[in-house]
Amino acid sequence: MKRMLYLIPVFSVILLLSSCSSKTPTIEDYEWKLRTAMSAGAPELVVAVGEPDSVHPEAQVVDMTLKAENGVIMISNNTNGTTATGTYRVTGVTPEGTEYEIIIDGETANACVAPTKYYDGSEMPTLPISVDGFSLYFIPVNY
Repeated sequence: MKRMLYLIPVFSVILLLSSCSSKTPTIEDYEWKLRTAMSAGAPELVVAVGEPDSVHPEAQVVDMTLKAENGVIMISNNTNGTTATGTYRVTGVTPEGTEYEIIIDGETANACVAPTKYYDGSEMPTLPISVDGFSLYFIPVNY
């Protein structure tokens, strides 16, 4: 009986640790939507947003989504009905995130999926992509 009482806390700790998985987020884990697009030149300007906001009223609203699976990436601009398809590959993995090289229409981009921590303590996976003088910042569609 004493042995059974000893095993209960052990199994509780194992269960707790297994539920606190530290899985590194990947590009395949989510369908993504555009949050902002910024020019990388000086000065940095927000040129597009995924939905209207009062902080950047001059920015164009663009409904853009991104899906990635099995090395194939598809970015859909639902505002104008265009879609771009390319490839991606993992270039690095850390406990915090996964880094990628993305190639679409001969253009190479760098990306990283990692959690972003906000001032209020909340956390959300994010996908920033740097390409051709722009930075695109994606967030999960349903998060």
